[in-house]
Amino acid sequence: MAKVAVVGVGIMGGGMAENLLRHGHEVVVWNRSPRRVEELAAAGAVIAATPAEAAARADVVFEVTADDASSRHVWQGPDGILAGAREDAVLIASATLSVGWVEELAAACERQGAVFFDAPLTGGAAGARTGNLVLLAGGDASRLPELHRVFDAIAKEVKHFGPAGAGTRFKLVLNALQAVHLAGLGEALRLAGAVGLDPLQVGPALVERPGGVVTQLAWDSYLNPPEPANFQVEWAHKDLTYAARMAAEAGEDRHPLLDGVLAQFDGALAEGRGQRDWSAINPVHAGSAAPRHSVE
Repeated sequence: MAKVAVVGVGIMGGGMAENLLRHGHEVVVWNRSPRRVEELAAAGAVIAATPAEAAARADVVFEVTADDASSRHVWQGPDGILAGAREDAVLIASATLSVGWVEELAAACERQGAVFFDAPLTGGAAGARTGNLVLLAGGDASRLPELHRVFDAIAKEVKHFGPAGAGTRFKLVLNALQAVHLAGLGEALRLAGAVGLDPLQVGPALVERPGGVVTQLAWDSYLNPPEPANFQVEWAHKDLTYAARMAAEAGEDRHPLLDGVLAQFDGALAEGRGQRDWSAINPVHAGSAAPRHSVE
């Protein structure tokens, strides 16, 4: 079994740590707020005082924080992951970050002689809780097989997209498309209501055709707004902002769907809905075109 550090044990990192413990791995955890690490300690995890200490005690280090700022904080400086990491450790950034920061981080790991992967996560809170995440990896594919026991504890699949940074690029593309699908269902329901159709009939029909996982998720969230949030508006806005920046840096200036959905999330933030589930951009949350009947 491996010695694994998880730096950042919120919804996603906490679920990963729990599953690593269930599979018999030695787990070291660090988190900015202590409550969550205390819960994991009761399940057998060791609490580290700093990210550097967590890294020093591990063969594999996962960083699962919120954004570029929090990621930089836990990687850099005398108390950061890079300061404590062993020479033979595998360092994995599993947060959804900007391409620029991931490339900077990959270069820093390379200078230090460390093995680095960017492996952002998809599968949501349920996937983290049940060990059914999908890891979207960028890095040296030849090093992935040696990690299979660790990955098997937390994920049902690892998709490799190329060198370091490729996993992040795909995650931003993926989240942009998912947000467009989510907003698309909201627009379809508004149109249905405007022309006299019952959203409670239209929604299930749209789940069948065109259908898809995100359509089902959006419809379920329309009927029963998730509490707690599966994915908060503020984090979706962050990912879409990173995706728009990636597009601009690539010279791709034709992305009206991305621009449109980012504007919707801008509006949700401005209205104080940042802590709500990202489906809050759709009408039932926004106070318009709500379902005509209650649903048991």
